[in-house]
Amino acid sequence: MVELTVPYKSRMEEADAFKEAKYLELRKELKKDGYEDRVMPVEIGARGFVGSSAYGLLSKLSIGGNKRTKALRLLAETAENSSRWIWSRRNEKLLHKD
Repeated sequence: MVELTVPYKSRMEEADAFKEAKYLELRKELKKDGYEDRVMPVEIGARGFVGSSAYGLLSKLSIGGNKRTKALRLLAETAENSSRWIWSRRNEKLLHKD
């Protein structure tokens, strides 16, 4: 199971611990039913900081070298651009009541 989290940079470790705990019951059920599982929380900070978990995930998926470097750069840029977009619209109403 891979789950992406985009926390503020200072909360990376906290986010990782939360994701591990979140799937604890599901993991127990899978094990009971004879399945193997792996939880891989991936953190990419809202300001574009890519946690080592992203590097590890790409390595486990056999993505290495220049492809991994390019993917990590793209992940960082996408997180930063998305955060910038959200911040620029922070005062807009998401739901309009008619």
